[in-house]
Amino acid sequence: MAKRSCRRTTDENLIHKKAVEMRKKTDEQLVHYVEDRVEKARSEGFNCGKASVSKTGEGAKEFIAFLQLNKIPGIGAVTINKLIKVAEENGYL
Repeated sequence: MAKRSCRRTTDENLIHKKAVEMRKKTDEQLVHYVEDRVEKARSEGFNCGKASVSKTGEGAKEFIAFLQLNKIPGIGAVTINKLIKVAEENGYL
């Protein structure tokens, strides 16, 4: 048996109101709503990622330092030197 509307909390009433609004939308309105939400999420994620990346190449330096300090099977001194060379050539370091 469903909960009566007089017994709902404020949060439950807000959720119910939003659900009713969503159910009343046409297919076209739903598609536009979802596409807008996806685009907003992508742009927010892109902006957050862009803000967290430093422009000076600190991430690449930290990665190379991590490789040099840890013994990872299959990644030896020669591979690390190749990675450093490629990073310097392409402007990551």
